[in-house]
Amino acid sequence: MTPERWIQIKELFTAVVERPLDSRSSALAELCQGDRELQSEIERLLAQHDEMGGFLEGSPAPPAPAKAETLQAGEIIADRYRIIGLLGRGGMGEVYEAEDRELGEHIALKVIRQETSLQGDLMDRLRREVQLARRVTHPNVCRVFDLGHHRQAGQESIFLSMELIKGETLNDRLRRTGKIAFPDALYIARQLCQALGAAHEAGILHRDFKCGNVMLLGSGEQIRAVVTDFGIARWIQSRDETQSFATNTGQVVGTPAYMSPEQLLGEKLTAASDIYSLGLVLYEIATGVRPFHGESSWTETLKRLSADPPAPVTVVPNLDPRWNRTILRCLQRDPSKRFAGAQKVADALQRRYRYSWDDIPRTATAAALSLLLALGIGAVALRARIWPPALPAQKRIAVIPFTVSGGGPADQATANGLSESLTGNLGHLQVSDSSVWVVPWKEVRGQKPGDIGRAAATLGANLVITGELEKTPGKLRLRATVKDARSLVDLRSQIIEIPEADLRTLEDALLERVSAMLQLHVPPEMLHRLPVDEAIEPGAYEFYEQGRGYLVRYNPKDVDQAIVLFQTALDKDPHFALANAYLAYAYAWKFRNTHEANWRDLARTRCERALAQSDNLASAHLALGMIFQETGELDGAVKQYETALQLEPSNDEALNLLSLSYEKNGNVLQAEALFKDALKRTPGSWVSYNYLGAFYFRHQQYAQAEPLFHTATQLAPDNPLAFYNLGGVYLALGRDDDAEKILTKAIAIRPNPGAYSNLGMARFRQGRYADSAEMFQKAVELRPADQRLWRNLGDAYTLSGNKQRAVQAYGMAIEQLQKLLALRPNDGELLGELALYHAKLGNRERALPALARATRISPNDADSLFNAALVHELLGDHDRALTALRGAIQAGFPPQQVKDARELDPLRTDARYARIMGSPAS
Repeated sequence: MTPERWIQIKELFTAVVERPLDSRSSALAELCQGDRELQSEIERLLAQHDEMGGFLEGSPAPPAPAKAETLQAGEIIADRYRIIGLLGRGGMGEVYEAEDRELGEHIALKVIRQETSLQGDLMDRLRREVQLARRVTHPNVCRVFDLGHHRQAGQESIFLSMELIKGETLNDRLRRTGKIAFPDALYIARQLCQALGAAHEAGILHRDFKCGNVMLLGSGEQIRAVVTDFGIARWIQSRDETQSFATNTGQVVGTPAYMSPEQLLGEKLTAASDIYSLGLVLYEIATGVRPFHGESSWTETLKRLSADPPAPVTVVPNLDPRWNRTILRCLQRDPSKRFAGAQKVADALQRRYRYSWDDIPRTATAAALSLLLALGIGAVALRARIWPPALPAQKRIAVIPFTVSGGGPADQATANGLSESLTGNLGHLQVSDSSVWVVPWKEVRGQKPGDIGRAAATLGANLVITGELEKTPGKLRLRATVKDARSLVDLRSQIIEIPEADLRTLEDALLERVSAMLQLHVPPEMLHRLPVDEAIEPGAYEFYEQGRGYLVRYNPKDVDQAIVLFQTALDKDPHFALANAYLAYAYAWKFRNTHEANWRDLARTRCERALAQSDNLASAHLALGMIFQETGELDGAVKQYETALQLEPSNDEALNLLSLSYEKNGNVLQAEALFKDALKRTPGSWVSYNYLGAFYFRHQQYAQAEPLFHTATQLAPDNPLAFYNLGGVYLALGRDDDAEKILTKAIAIRPNPGAYSNLGMARFRQGRYADSAEMFQKAVELRPADQRLWRNLGDAYTLSGNKQRAVQAYGMAIEQLQKLLALRPNDGELLGELALYHAKLGNRERALPALARATRISPNDADSLFNAALVHELLGDHDRALTALRGAIQAGFPPQQVKDARELDPLRTDARYARIMGSPAS
């Protein structure tokens, strides 16, 4: 796509995105003037915008357990679950809190009453529905784990095991408080929409969505709404059973008070039926009552078939019009006139809202009430056995670096290469299978065998794959094991033995065996990508595999060793295309991390050779893209990254680098779309949440970034990356104390230059300059090529009174920056930074020419204007500093960062500064 085409798409998208949904299509058709390809692309972006807005909310921990009431504590169910106590009763059974003795966790058990009976064929249908329900994984959806049997006193009963959630139902909350005031109402409504949207995305209809099936935990901004009983009642909803909910002999399907008209009539159901039930719940949230609430339950139900509900505003006169319109559209009797999806309901409630509801106290004392799940399923035919535990429906897989039995460093490198290749190969499967997510190798590579016990919390995995490689005379033996990430119980295991001379076949064999253990289908085209009959000289492949093992450690020493091994492989076989491609990538990595031109030249030469041998090598295109990006040739970088991503759609690095190139090229919407697509494909991936959060952070959209990072910390609570990113958001929002707490936690988990830098900034803003310098020093030790870290260190030394060290730090910042400028001499951002560093050293003769060049290149950029304000103020030109500052604020520069800039302290007493900061438009 050309830059001109993308600009056209962006302009038209902006023109229609805020229009009412029902007028978008006609407006877009008129604007596109018959260009169907253009219209289709914008419609895709609009649909994505509607689906993803407001998708993410964090979830607090549940409150304390409810007291057991009826069953004897300690009773063992199915030889596995120890009853803790009764949580609640329903029409067809009870719900208990239980301890899963096998996994050491507390769960909820829904036990169907023994006297309830079902036709035998419905058991299989129930089992299928449980499997469907397990596909819905979302923080606002109660997870269903398994289905089992229990024999007691000569009788058998069936039970469901599920997530234990303690709080109060929305129904109980409404009884206690009446209508719910904003903003609690918005928090709850948004999460309900997210839950239904996740279910519909998985192909599941709830069919019994009501206030009694919503649990509330916490209060205020920390409130969490969890929808229960997803998909469980669906199995009894055949057409014959839904002809009448009033019969004495037929089973009740759903709850009549919350059914859609088509559900009451026994007609075919779609997602629109759940939208109608959502509208009834929102009506009750906003008004405290249901439509036609003054009538008998029978009359109330029948009126929904023949009459439109009274507008909520007739019950609450000062209800926000947006809520009134949204609820009424959900409650249209014609399903085609309702919202097309739950996320669109959330969007309609949120955009440009102004609320004036009565101020009802929001803080609710949430009693430790039990999980009360409406029991909408019938009993089942008795069976003689309990189904064994299955693999999780949503597979979040981490391949832990394989170990070596009795081998040396070269054998360990081979094992590392096999681990990385398995990660990449399994990652290909997640593109076509939404139930699979594979933790990217760069997040796994630092794991050690002793860390595996923390894989669930560190990597967000529920399955881990380990391997042990052993060399015996003439043979290679690899034992691969699939483990439960929490309990580390072995679930599956396979042993692969091959002749040592056939090392090249081991990747395929490993992928086939592991995929079979995981019950995943591997397309034939994924295997034998390196044909067995391809002529590779003896020994070349072994050196290549060892080289990959060193390369994937991504530190300078190991990358240097990888280069030697790839060269050795190519000495044995100069036509080995994969070795050429990975050698090119290793050179490009060196170039990106040192900015030394000789690595660039070597990388370019190897790229050309590799691509001449085969143009479908993603690593070669990735390497060429890195060369283009570092030299400022963004169009070339975009083309190469797009090609790499097409060849390997799960390549995490290609995705990230392509998005950054899009951003640099001005294609911000396209960059955002990449991350949203990734999150939509892998909603259980903390990495996807983190990437999208980082995108919003870079664009100062902190309110959107915060819940993404927060969700990432919940999915991987022992991983430092999302924590230090969340700390960066808190810094941007001026929440320094919160930032310091969470960044200290991140560093305790694992030291990282970003975490040290953010913690240094938190202490800097608190005026603790010596402590700040200590943190920045640790950051530059871990990332010495980052000129901005050196600049921060210089600032901390300056304000702590250590002028000598400040001068040294600024000198290092200039030295690193000049390496970049040698590659990108016309980069306005880099020139502006060079001007600033010289100004900090008081060097007017070098600062002003660099600033003049930067201003010519980027005259209206907010960052460049702010940088100019700093340079002029440091050089004593207050008037020019104020002029540049006014331009920066008008261009959208964040005011908090202006307040943080100690260089501008002399300006703060100037009345012009106050006017600029108080009225950005002035």
